Amino acid sequence: MSRYFKLVCLHHDPNWYAEEFHAGRARFGWSGPGSDLREIQKKDWATRSNDERVTWTYTKFLIDRIVPSDRVVIQTDQPLRSFLIGEVVPPGYAFSPGNLDDFNNVLHVKPLTTEPIPVNSKAVTAALKHDLSKRGQYYEIYPEASIRELDELVDQVAAGALDLKSSRTDEDTLDHTLRDAKRQIVREISRKWPGKDFERFCEILCREVDYIEVKERRDTGQGWDLLVRIINPLTQTILLDDVPVQCKNFVGKVISQQPIDDLDRCIRNSISHVAYLFILGHLSEDFIRALQRRKEELEKELGRPIFFEIVGEDRIADLYATYVARSVLRAQSAV
Repeated sequence: MSRYFKLVCLHHDPNWYAEEFHAGRARFGWSGPGSDLREIQKKDWATRSNDERVTWTYTKFLIDRIVPSDRVVIQTDQPLRSFLIGEVVPPGYAFSPGNLDDFNNVLHVKPLTTEPIPVNSKAVTAALKHDLSKRGQYYEIYPEASIRELDELVDQVAAGALDLKSSRTDEDTLDHTLRDAKRQIVREISRKWPGKDFERFCEILCREVDYIEVKERRDTGQGWDLLVRIINPLTQTILLDDVPVQCKNFVGKVISQQPIDDLDRCIRNSISHVAYLFILGHLSEDFIRALQRRKEELEKELGRPIFFEIVGEDRIADLYATYVARSVLRAQSAV
């Protein structure tokens, strides 16, 4: 059975990316000039630059896990609308040409699809779509049913028998409904819980989420808005205690470095190695890179592992719909 890895490759020019893919080069981001993984691998962690550490963290799987004969499923748009499939061929990883602003990391591939496969095509089941829509810049696809289905899609493409025009109309409509509903939830939260009120909203939300206990909500001047305790759902024992939480309500693209500075203060003023950021707004790749750099700097300075956990607006909408709606229904049924 083939091994499949899902890769998210959001280049600003999808047409260029498609041309590169069909020329046998599946490119991956987080790879500016001077970020050849083979060279970074030769260096000790302490001698790597911050940029090299970020690149290694996000892309080392290209040489650590993926080998020739593995297959890659590539997403080139957000949200996921279609995907490409290729099979990795020798030599596998390469760094080429090395002078682009990004996407210098390359997997040599044999393209197995001649055109993108729509994720809402009748040829793609809802189960496969689910397995291709998980979070993360990359991950291995494990469910055997989905692996078999991907193999079947490749066989159908090779035989010229894949129907890409028929769509799962109901599924497509449901997807649009869900995305619109989430956007509306985020807009309403942002509008009705502005500024400091958003901290109160996050407190209410955390109190509703299973296995989370809010210990404190007050401005201590130490960086956090909440302190929470995380419980093991199996044993009911404490997994993490006194975990600092920052709450930020932004609209549009987040360009402020304040959330990162506040997370920095959280870690410095706490014994916790984990800090959470509940944040509304669009987090750019630059913001994620800056957050990763700060994490690496803190780990080096403090001599301990640090984890910044982001709870973005999409996840906040999920939690609100799941837990707050459940609480409202309980209250209504009790009347």
